[in-house]
Amino acid sequence: MILPQDKDKICKIRKAQSVFISSKEGRLKEAQREGMATLGYVSEDGGWGKGADIYAESMEEIGISFLQQVYERYHGIPWTILQTERTVVREFAMEDLDELFALYEGEGMTDYMEPLFPYEEERKYQQSYLENMYRFYGYGMWLVWDRATGRLIGRAGVEHREELGGELELGYAIGVPYQGKGYATEVCLAIIDYVSRILEHPRLYCMIEKENQISIHLAEKLGFSYVEERVLDKKVMKKYVMELERCPI
Repeated sequence: MILPQDKDKICKIRKAQSVFISSKEGRLKEAQREGMATLGYVSEDGGWGKGADIYAESMEEIGISFLQQVYERYHGIPWTILQTERTVVREFAMEDLDELFALYEGEGMTDYMEPLFPYEEERKYQQSYLENMYRFYGYGMWLVWDRATGRLIGRAGVEHREELGGELELGYAIGVPYQGKGYATEVCLAIIDYVSRILEHPRLYCMIEKENQISIHLAEKLGFSYVEERVLDKKVMKKYVMELERCPI
């Protein structure tokens, strides 16, 4: 991966395979016009590259894996977030839409969560999610794939929730054929570790319907502590919290 630092080099490289790094807004915009992924950073004089695809606070935090993510985000390649012994957790891609619908058609999948929108409406929603949630935050709800079969077996991830004052909430749903086999525990523990180490958030919440005993049991098994009951949209929800300094991993 070639990383040009000045205007003259832009025309001498394979642009589609490159990431352009600068703290200069004008250079970043020119690189984007040339079809290049861009990374803006804060320079020692306080300047920063506005309009870049992704930002870094300084050059010190830019490594190969970070550059790979910049490249993938620009070219619409879903990030692989993490892998566990039996699963791969990665971002949703539009070509996953049919498999997502098939997952949600499974018995009991929408007992305690909202169903998908009608197909075309869901397609537009997911496209917006890719462009806004993933691109802006770098996280959200992800897909869980079985490493042995390549099948989509669930969803899990973290999102900000207004009812929690913007704090992060852990969400998870595993297809019925894969429940009772430890997949949810395996994936959620890995996500908790990711939120603690990579995202560096101090705490994580769960909001679970009172009748959803399976999810309540899982939250307690993961190490979440019960806080209170709240009524949201006429549903009684149990609120749980985990201080990530006491993460069980």
